[in-house]
Amino acid sequence: MATNKYQVVEFTPNSNQVGMSHSFFAQAVVDNVITNKELARKIEARGISRAAEIKSILEEAANIIIEEVSENNRVQLEAADGVLVSIYPTATGSISDAYVQAHQDIYPGKTAATEDMLTADMVKWSLSARVGSKMAKQFAMNKTAQKVNYNAAQTPADPESDNQGGNGGSDQGDENLEG
Repeated sequence: MATNKYQVVEFTPNSNQVGMSHSFFAQAVVDNVITNKELARKIEARGISRAAEIKSILEEAANIIIEEVSENNRVQLEAADGVLVSIYPTATGSISDAYVQAHQDIYPGKTAATEDMLTADMVKWSLSARVGSKMAKQFAMNKTAQKVNYNAAQTPADPESDNQGGNGGSDQGDENLEG
């Protein structure tokens, strides 16, 4: 059984975070980042082709994934037991009655937002990914947890995350895919 590390982090809301309370939350601690080069070496060690060829295939797969999601497609990476991860484009953007009322120079005489007011230039695009539910459950069942000292922890689970904690809730976001 694999062991994954976590640290306990204290969250103290500032004066701008109304409605949030002091809490502690668990945060995964990652020891290493495995690159395409390292993945290629590990695949080669299992007797499948040469590391340089595998690394090229992984890099090209990443390029194709970017191309496909740019063409408004969802890409699913699958393992023998189902979907490992699904990568897809996401869009966010909104317009409210309050915005329309505050911007009479743009919407003269209007007091309510309408669908046609939410234009393409107001939409922000990014990529999202969801882990297949079977893979997530399998991971959770086949590991043990080890608490590490917060000060000794080297790398957060997702260095690009802006998770600031909160009221003891989860930051999981989207539900897991069926795998």
